[in-house]
Amino acid sequence: MPYFLRFFTCLIVSVIPLVLTAQNRYDVVITEFLSDPTPAVGLPESEFIELKNRSDRDINLHNWSISNGNNSAAIKVDYILKADSFLILCASSAAASFAAFGVTLGVSGFPALSNDGGEIILSTETGNVMHALQYDKTWFDNDIKASGGWSLEMKDPSNPCSGIGNWAASISPDGGTPGKINSVNSENPDLDAPSLIRAIALDSINLVLLFDEAIDSVTASDPAHFSISDAVGSPEKASSISPFFDRVELRLQHPLTDGKTYSVSVNQLSDCSGNEIGLKNECRTGLAEKVKPGDIIFNEILFNPPSYGYDYLELYNRSSSIINCSELWVASRESTGNLKDPVRLVKEERAFFPGDYLLLTENPDWVAHHYPNTDESVMIPMSSMPSLPDDMGEIVLLNTSTDIIDELDYDHHWHSPLLSSESGVALERIRTDLPTDLASNWTSAAAASGYGTPGYKNSEYSTDTAAADFISVEPKVFSPDMDGYQDFLFIHYHLPMAGFIGTISIYDIYGRMVRKLVDNILWGTEGSFRWDGLDEEQRLLSMGHYVLIIQLLQPNGTIINQKLVTVLAR
Repeated sequence: MPYFLRFFTCLIVSVIPLVLTAQNRYDVVITEFLSDPTPAVGLPESEFIELKNRSDRDINLHNWSISNGNNSAAIKVDYILKADSFLILCASSAAASFAAFGVTLGVSGFPALSNDGGEIILSTETGNVMHALQYDKTWFDNDIKASGGWSLEMKDPSNPCSGIGNWAASISPDGGTPGKINSVNSENPDLDAPSLIRAIALDSINLVLLFDEAIDSVTASDPAHFSISDAVGSPEKASSISPFFDRVELRLQHPLTDGKTYSVSVNQLSDCSGNEIGLKNECRTGLAEKVKPGDIIFNEILFNPPSYGYDYLELYNRSSSIINCSELWVASRESTGNLKDPVRLVKEERAFFPGDYLLLTENPDWVAHHYPNTDESVMIPMSSMPSLPDDMGEIVLLNTSTDIIDELDYDHHWHSPLLSSESGVALERIRTDLPTDLASNWTSAAAASGYGTPGYKNSEYSTDTAAADFISVEPKVFSPDMDGYQDFLFIHYHLPMAGFIGTISIYDIYGRMVRKLVDNILWGTEGSFRWDGLDEEQRLLSMGHYVLIIQLLQPNGTIINQKLVTVLAR
């Protein structure tokens, strides 16, 4: 063979692979998909995924695969995706229908896309993830379009890592724009720094860090960018986790200690758009312990929301242990005593730290809008909630072994009688150390708090405990005006023995009895009663001094009499 032909042949062999091989993640991206084609608007009644070659070279898609997270299908032909061009992927049976809209490639075994939400993963012939999405119906931001026939389109292909913020329902009359520029196409650069959401301790030396978006794999693989408090220091190894790259796995040099909470911090970490992490670069972590009865309690409940609203349940960790939320389930209890429809809080591990709150609801957006002070980071979106009747019901918190952790048998009569309407008003626990089934330890959320404090300290919260005397009251001055501050008078008791039968009568300064608060009932050795400032007819009493006459009698002849004074103010 002449020399110049040998040279030309070598040139072809060396150039073609460079032209037809993808070099960088996101060279090819998913720019549109139709997961629910029924009822059809103007597109074929079949699912499709649209790809775009963002690079400046042609790329061979031979043996690339498309997956829904469970099933995948490979492209078995040599297909050259031209630079800056689109390709419609669909089932082989639908290829002819989509061909009228643009260049189409039918794929045998095309994976089904979930209507409600799921994953789409595009991988190269070597198994490297080129682009991946986790979508759900909220991306539509339109209930009608979310019900079927409309595609989801990417706004800005140069911003492939952003999730819901870079996607929208198609505005094309056909319901989508397969094979061409999207109807919602616009500049939408990613200008936001990534945030560290939480850290999961898989065991004493392995952590997984979760971020709110995909992280650059190069910066995520440098152990010097991570640090754990209490002399644990930087890990010996760090690596990003595919297919979404929003998680980083750390292998520690020094193990974590049981029962201890650590701080994890990251620095000089970037997202795939080059934005470096900012102030939201720290979170807590620690080894979780097995949850025990009473560790987690029901702390607030909204069971009668407005007609357009949603129920919620608030949990509080009153223990000193870190609890794994994946251990926890909630259920209602039927009149027969059987548990009904248990629902798991989360499928993946999530730490619940001592003194923290968790808020369970089907619609976090509604709760955050209706109660603006809500901490959205403590919300857990539930696919479904146990039944919470508007009048009364029984709700149970249990672990995976079905041990009862806490149980609340609520009644709408626990609400303040001063309320004009119970709709949209949450019931709050007053003290976390008292039993859950103590009716006097629950009351309506204060008006000043918007009638609910989901995910943060209750408006009627109290930490006061009984004094050294057998019986005491707090506060000395109370103002039952539902402003969230000292709305109730609490009568605490610590008795020397069990078996007392007791009465509490309340008198005004003229010696007239205005309320029989407790009438000859059996008291425990310790507990509390609550006065709401109302008389026997449930009318609010006038401001002034009131005298509490307390009489206790035990069958063995032991008698306790006590007179206490309080002030009802405004």
